Amino acid sequence: MPQRHEQRKAAWLFLFPSLVLYALYVVLPIFFTLYLSTTTWDGFSARVLPACLEFLANSEELGTGASLSGGSTEAPVSCFANYAELWNDDVFWVALRNNLLWLVFFSLSAFVGLALALFFHVKARAASFYKSMFFMPMVFSLVVVGTIWGWFLQPEFGLLEFLLKKMHILGEDEQFGLLASFHWATAGLIVAAAWPHAAYCMVLYLAGLSNLQRNVLEAALIDGVSRWQLLWHIVLPMLRPATIVVTIVTMIGALRSFDLVAIMTGGGPANSSNVLALYMYQQTFENNRYGYGAAIATVLFAVSLLLIVAYLRQTSRDQN
Repeated sequence: MPQRHEQRKAAWLFLFPSLVLYALYVVLPIFFTLYLSTTTWDGFSARVLPACLEFLANSEELGTGASLSGGSTEAPVSCFANYAELWNDDVFWVALRNNLLWLVFFSLSAFVGLALALFFHVKARAASFYKSMFFMPMVFSLVVVGTIWGWFLQPEFGLLEFLLKKMHILGEDEQFGLLASFHWATAGLIVAAAWPHAAYCMVLYLAGLSNLQRNVLEAALIDGVSRWQLLWHIVLPMLRPATIVVTIVTMIGALRSFDLVAIMTGGGPANSSNVLALYMYQQTFENNRYGYGAAIATVLFAVSLLLIVAYLRQTSRDQN
């Protein structure tokens, strides 16, 4: 027992610096964001109080004699006024809808990554070369990816429009403004984001395929199992750990989409392609509404946490 106690003490001593940094840079900002979402802070004033306490403090300074029961001539401001405003904010609901669209269709890149991993899971020099080529987009910054796809989808001299005109799908005087469309701008953004993410999923699945039990696969083939049955009943269940990681990473990537939207459309046209992360940035740093931006961040955090926890619980039930 004394030796076990010493080992546990040594483990906590090694973990202590990491726990302190995690608390400072992850846990504390989360709680501060929750607190900030109850304020109307503009980012410049020295006093950061919840909206209801800010109203009382201002009333006392002006000598109006406000109290918690509402002694002022003006109605007290609720500490959850930012959330009430979000409920009536049309742009917020458009951004939330777009995030859900990202969540649904961005997940298709995981299936593309799985298909690429299965296709390239061979030991050959050519396969290594092609795997490197497919992984190359993941090396690029998302700003670079957004710039490349912005050129590709550009309606006047973009490569996509050039190809459509060469194939006589578009006339010489017609334009295909995908990113300028109210209905299709989000689709163009998701396709651009799926390009590097599919490569990342491919690498994760390749790592999972490298850990498969060869004797199980060989025994199944000897027993006359078809390739499709081998994939569906043996390979995919053995890839479950990789699939869990890929799914969580894909969900987080879809919900925190920001870079490509900011670079390619800026949330336009008319906020039709806006997402919660970009809308939070616009409200916080462009409109100096830090409290309102924190409320958007809180909703985004709650949605992300809810979906990930629900997925992990469902996965644990399936395993049991």
